[in-house]
Amino acid sequence: MNFQQCRYVITIAEAGSFSEAAKRLFVSQPNLSASIHQLEEELGVTLFTRSNTGTKLTEDGFDFIKYAKRIIGEVDLLQGRYHTSFKKSFSVASHHYDFLSHPLAKISERFSDTHREFQLIETTTKTIIENVASYKSDVGILYLDEANRHILERSFKQKELDFVPLGDFPTRIFLSKDHPLAHKKLLKIDDLKAYTQIRFSQDDSGILFDEDPLSVEADQQIIYANDRGSLMNMLLATPSYASGLGIVTGFIKEHIVLIPLEDQLHVLGYITPKTKKSSP
Repeated sequence: MNFQQCRYVITIAEAGSFSEAAKRLFVSQPNLSASIHQLEEELGVTLFTRSNTGTKLTEDGFDFIKYAKRIIGEVDLLQGRYHTSFKKSFSVASHHYDFLSHPLAKISERFSDTHREFQLIETTTKTIIENVASYKSDVGILYLDEANRHILERSFKQKELDFVPLGDFPTRIFLSKDHPLAHKKLLKIDDLKAYTQIRFSQDDSGILFDEDPLSVEADQQIIYANDRGSLMNMLLATPSYASGLGIVTGFIKEHIVLIPLEDQLHVLGYITPKTKKSSP
């Protein structure tokens, strides 16, 4: 077994077929197939099953790729570490939180001597977990509540991630200052039933991976947005609402109100790989 074969397995799994993987790897399909066959014989397992619908990992394949990604990730870091012009990078994958731009700006100033690239990726829950597990991001920031805790903690365990809580926060409802409910000090779920909910667009991983802490009520009208700016603009243009952590630091704070929702708490925290030592 060698590093090249590890890269082959990862690429085939991502591409979904040997032919597409061969194109991405710039190798012939027969050579790619022969290399994987040799690896399977050496390990005594079958890594892929082929069918008319594509190529899929077997259970042994899933186990193999988990370790292969870790190995290749470390090899890539090692190769980059000794490049003559190497400077480290720092990446944060997060839900669409307004407050993160300020701490990331401070971090970029503090570590400018040792780090060249800083990145804040606002994305879906599933992608946050995958990015941290594959070392694409150093830290992932998300929340747990009673609805998603079980499935997310199970996912953290499977991906070998640590979740560190930063604090308990009441779920807050985002409203324009002209909204009929804007005068209230505390809201209940029943108060919201007559209004459209604005939510962030998610992938196909299911409702429990959403970044919006509220569920969708039966027959409720929903507007989906794929970025924070669009969500806030729609919030101001319609008598609708959104839900979230409620820590807002940007200019939009002047145009909206944030009202706590009764009996709704969630835990903000960050995830890091168990197998990777955290940097300063």
